[in-house]
Amino acid sequence: MQAWLINFLAQVSIASSLLFIPLFAKELGASDIEIGLITSFYSLAILTSSGIFGRLSDIYSKKLFLTLGLLLSSFSFFAQCFARDPVQLLVIRTLVGFSIGIFPAALTAYAYKQNRKIGHFTSFGSLGWAIGQLFAGIIAVYCGIFIFGALLFLLSFFMVIREEIPDERIPRSRSTFKIIRENLSVYFAFFIRHTGASAVWLIFPLYLFQLGISKFWIGAIYFANSFLQFLLMPRMDRFNPYLLLNLGAAFSGLTFIFYSLATEIYQFLAIQILIAFGWSAMYVGALRIALEKNIEKSSVVGFLNSTIYLSTIIGSIIGGFIAENFGYSFCFLFGALLSFLVPFFRVRNGAIKSF
Repeated sequence: MQAWLINFLAQVSIASSLLFIPLFAKELGASDIEIGLITSFYSLAILTSSGIFGRLSDIYSKKLFLTLGLLLSSFSFFAQCFARDPVQLLVIRTLVGFSIGIFPAALTAYAYKQNRKIGHFTSFGSLGWAIGQLFAGIIAVYCGIFIFGALLFLLSFFMVIREEIPDERIPRSRSTFKIIRENLSVYFAFFIRHTGASAVWLIFPLYLFQLGISKFWIGAIYFANSFLQFLLMPRMDRFNPYLLLNLGAAFSGLTFIFYSLATEIYQFLAIQILIAFGWSAMYVGALRIALEKNIEKSSVVGFLNSTIYLSTIIGSIIGGFIAENFGYSFCFLFGALLSFLVPFFRVRNGAIKSF
């Protein structure tokens, strides 16, 4: 099985569905705060399943959780077609989040075992996001987007179920508390940066739409970010992962500042170079630190994913509050402030110290 291909197909599905959820929720009558809650419950579900099933994948069977997660994801994506009000959308998006949190940790650990080139593997996830966002902009029909994603997950399920995936169980794994404690510096850096970023991503498509940018060009702007990540991530394997982590946060902060100043399509397209480098550096750096330091590879990846989505919950709630009371521009400033905080700490070999 080519892990990169499964990652690519899964991320095409996730990205195509995710892009227009805020607009879909608006059309169903949701307020900015309700959109924040929908995003937060979705993230809470991923947080929960990522940590639980990442841990179980180390103890039991990676193939079991790969197949289970892909099949449930296919069903839940299709169910999004039946949402008729914000409450129904919240329930279904929660199920989607729980489903897509089951398999990524096992898939990432398996990919790392194959060739240890984690930048190559993650780059195809970004390519999946690029294609998914572009297709979403072209399809521009919500139910069509959801069915498209469901079919790709179903295809991934059939690809995995016929493969022999060796299980490398860890009978004497460290406790969950010890794993988290020994990787806390990486999780903390991600938590800070991604809390701010989540406040931005909550309102970003709404902000672009408010500027008069069409759904097609919104998709194209997102496509540019993800496609550039696809080009950059494989080149990140050669650099110091701790340096990448801090540079990624700094470039994210610069991006959010420039977003608040941009008004034209070409400006947003140019700015995507910065955020593509920022995310590529930070994500590949964090994964390399976690995978190289720990034998419980599915667990540490699962906990990293949980950290990302914990920050998404908090950032989305804060972003909804800021947008409702102060406007979209303040969301960008909040994201920049938190991103710039990360380089003020020295993350080295599991420790984090302030300058």
